[in-house]
Amino acid sequence: MVLLLVVAYQGGYIFSDEDSSESTSMNEPLEESEQSNSLDEIHPLAATCLSHGELTRHDHMYLTIQIEDQLVTIPENIGVNTNTCNEAGANMHVVHTHSADGKLHLEMQTEEDVELGVFFDVWGQHFDETGIFSYRVNSTHELVMYNRDVNGTLEEVDSFDKYVLLNNQDIIITYRERV
Repeated sequence: MVLLLVVAYQGGYIFSDEDSSESTSMNEPLEESEQSNSLDEIHPLAATCLSHGELTRHDHMYLTIQIEDQLVTIPENIGVNTNTCNEAGANMHVVHTHSADGKLHLEMQTEEDVELGVFFDVWGQHFDETGIFSYRVNSTHELVMYNRDVNGTLEEVDSFDKYVLLNNQDIIITYRERV
């Protein structure tokens, strides 16, 4: 019985008075065990591997991510030669990067919609309406997303990970203090 109580306490199921008086800063990322994760259900397209051959779609879009006042560098080669996609002739995920400039490559051998969440699943990062990476929406912080059109006009988007990727989009995701 004592062992069961210890395990329950360590697992966060039982709180002491000391635990309840502690507070976590609202603008600090939560520990991995304290947060929901959009990676619980990986989109099937995130596991699809392909090569440059026989493509029916090859689109490009740009993704900018800002956390507070800091721009996030989206690494090069996300989704290229991964543990899942590493075979000769099929070494890329449907959405991937080649450079660290935020340019996403969407390549398909079919004509179906691909959501932005597929890229984050491939990257192995959390992104949905609850937050991005380890940053969560709360009483002091919000997550906003925009698409900038060819005229430079920003249109707010509220579909987040469900946002359908199209050629020449300029997607901006910002985690910031509520305004």
